[in-house]
Amino acid sequence: MKNQYDLLNGSSVDFDEYEEIELTASEKKRMKKRLKREIKPARKKARPLIAAAVLLLAVTPVMMQNETVWASAVRISQQIGQQIELLMNKPEGSLSSYKKTVNETATDQGIQVKVNELMLDDGQVLLGLTISADEFRKTALGLNRNTPIRPGELRVKIGNMSFFDSASSIREEPIKNKDGSWSYLYALKLTQADTDGDGKIDVEGYNVLDHIDPNKNYQISAQFTSLDFEKNPSQTKSGNYRDSYGEIKGNWTVHTSVNGSKIIADTKVYPLNKEIPINEKGIKGVLSIKEVRVSPVSIKLHYTFTSSTGSIRNGTNVGVKIKDQNGRDLSESGSGGGTDRVLEMDEEYRNDKEVVMLRFVPYVSDYENDSSKDLTSDAFNLKVNNK
Repeated sequence: MKNQYDLLNGSSVDFDEYEEIELTASEKKRMKKRLKREIKPARKKARPLIAAAVLLLAVTPVMMQNETVWASAVRISQQIGQQIELLMNKPEGSLSSYKKTVNETATDQGIQVKVNELMLDDGQVLLGLTISADEFRKTALGLNRNTPIRPGELRVKIGNMSFFDSASSIREEPIKNKDGSWSYLYALKLTQADTDGDGKIDVEGYNVLDHIDPNKNYQISAQFTSLDFEKNPSQTKSGNYRDSYGEIKGNWTVHTSVNGSKIIADTKVYPLNKEIPINEKGIKGVLSIKEVRVSPVSIKLHYTFTSSTGSIRNGTNVGVKIKDQNGRDLSESGSGGGTDRVLEMDEEYRNDKEVVMLRFVPYVSDYENDSSKDLTSDAFNLKVNNK
């Protein structure tokens, strides 16, 4: 298991340049609350069953009790928009050969969205960005003064392909920057594509790295069509949860170029082609695990479960978890869909640099009884070449 202070490993911040910060109890509570990752599943029109799993927090209880360590974390958090690695628990600069420095700002309605870094990964694009607005704009929006404006819907265009309505996730820095802006790590799945420019998704299950020429540079645009914010409680007329949040429609677009040669070369695909019979908790069927893809950033697993007896909508779920060589569950997010009989899932796990072996453990969970059973007799291992 990782040391509790791995969040800070590999950083080259000169602490002598900063004064020590002693956080109050309320600041610690707010920081703990905000250091999280939100998962938004893809919009599936023909598949009514949607699943999403929330990633684990990257901060340990030991860190919560140490003001000096928290102060160091705050200082590092100021670089999140510029250093994609820091919220991915990777050494600073370790992804430099895969990232593209952008430093472009788009402004609409007095709100600035600055994309600092962009990185193409296997099946997704990552953006390190900051969002800022002046006090006049915040007041006009009825913005809660201590809460940020957050990124909303994103559309990405690579060459002639447009990607939208896909699963996305946001990692948010725990405290605002000195200039009042907020930093985020935004990830958008590049799995649903509009290939003919008619504004409609016509390809699902797309894998962008399989269709990119490594010898070619591609023009890429990132367009935020909305931003979100929490309203000032004094301006919220009802106690309704939805009324406490607002949406700003607009156009915040930045342009740059990407080359996928490095990430393509360092992404490994391992065919698994496992078919595991399941007969648990009134559910009988076959769990099919096709392949696992390992990039320097992520581990992605695609599997399906086809039921021959019982409905997978009746509170029972069949899935696969991944552990590393030390038995540690890897952090996970996922999206998928299905019917009463067929479940199709795409799971993503954070790729930590020490992972050299993956252990795949099928499980059956019962939501009604809040229980889960690992099918360890069907578990299997895979050695991976992890750079």
